[in-house]
Amino acid sequence: MIRSDKYLWEVCMKIYKEMYEKADPPADIYELIRKGITKKDNWFLNYYLEEDKQVEIINRICKEHRCSKYEKEKISNTIWLGSAPSSCRKK
Repeated sequence: MIRSDKYLWEVCMKIYKEMYEKADPPADIYELIRKGITKKDNWFLNYYLEEDKQVEIINRICKEHRCSKYEKEKISNTIWLGSAPSSCRKK
């Protein structure tokens, strides 16, 4: 079964939501969108979440949604090339 891009985007948003809830500082991704913060350049660099935790969130949510290998790869690429929190702490 091939799922629509819309469905896969909803899975991505679920991943972003959890990542930003667990980030330092924690944030609500939907509130950031509403306030227009996500329209600013490199806004996501103000949030930190360890890479291991990001990978765990992606893997778990993809498993919960029974994503195929192709879907998981597409979702992962979207997250990593998109606006995932930084995995490098600011000094």
